[in-house]
Amino acid sequence: MVAKFFRAAAYNSGWSTFQNDLIYVTDRIVSLEVTERFTRLGEFTLTLPFSDDVISAFMRNGIINGTIFVDNSWLWVQSIAYDNSTVVLAGKDCKGMLSTRLTEYGEAQQSAAQGYDIAEGTTKECIEHYVTRNALSPENTDRILPIVSVAGVNGISSDSYMSHLEVLSDVVEKLCVDADIGYTVRGRLQSSQSSGFVLTTVKGVDRSHAQSERPRVIFAASHGNVSSVSFEHGVDDLVNAIYATDTNELTSIVHRDTVPASGLLRRECSISSGIPYDTTTEDYYDRYVLNEVADNTESHSFSLTVPVQGYGTGYSLGDYVSVLDDSTKNLERLQITEVRKSYASGQRSIGITLGVPKQKPFQRLNNDLISGTARRR
Repeated sequence: MVAKFFRAAAYNSGWSTFQNDLIYVTDRIVSLEVTERFTRLGEFTLTLPFSDDVISAFMRNGIINGTIFVDNSWLWVQSIAYDNSTVVLAGKDCKGMLSTRLTEYGEAQQSAAQGYDIAEGTTKECIEHYVTRNALSPENTDRILPIVSVAGVNGISSDSYMSHLEVLSDVVEKLCVDADIGYTVRGRLQSSQSSGFVLTTVKGVDRSHAQSERPRVIFAASHGNVSSVSFEHGVDDLVNAIYATDTNELTSIVHRDTVPASGLLRRECSISSGIPYDTTTEDYYDRYVLNEVADNTESHSFSLTVPVQGYGTGYSLGDYVSVLDDSTKNLERLQITEVRKSYASGQRSIGITLGVPKQKPFQRLNNDLISGTARRR
């Protein structure tokens, strides 16, 4: 396994090629932990043996905010720590670049929607709209990120979104979740091209027991294709009756289910929707509100350790596969929403999460502070 390290570049200095930005290459890797997610940001920790050459290269060239290409993953360095034996780099995958920008707005596109940037078209076109205006080609050139294009699948053919000073990665995530697609941000290593990154929207493939067009992927301990299985189901994060207050102080109740939940099954919350109700259709407003509390759902997930050789060939992140619970004999079709790649002592391992995992406390706090997620009462 080889890791290539590239310095961070400021736009005003001009993007060069990755070859010109290369500052260090090594195959002396102590360990690597990478978590990739279909719609969310991923993260990583990379440990190298300590040496003066490593520290000199990183400190001289500014590895913070630089990028790493290793094990077919593009990673964005946010911190470095070292002692007399190891150097530890940590950060996000390159989707994390989008988390540094807000969705600014220009002139109002609708008279009743002052301050809101409205995108319409396919899901990919909506994503491209916000990425172009806030990262690829914004009015303020200080805001430019090294993202050179948006490519991939279209998603919903007629999509729309209204945004006002939201975190850009949150907007992309919401659009992707609603369209059942994911996305990647990966660098272009060709020597003839500038050192930019391409945002690509992707669609998962159905490989579950419910289809017959391609080989089925069914995970089960009894099948011998998993070495460990854990299951989690909970309603700690669930809200299904949302009291949404718009910018005109009008409050309406949006229900997650077609038949509103009642009794102990009903879980209420309140949010500020952040958009004016009277500039949208009822269906759009409800969908927008539900997107705001997309993380507050019933958790239902399997965490599996799987053979290394199957991942990337027989199935990939975002695909729909099946899992057989040997204890209950239930067979479920679920999406691979997270992949954990580990390397240590010359050994690789792969872990995958199927379905909707329970949120970690930090994720809930982040949603409350940044994404406007529900406040319970």
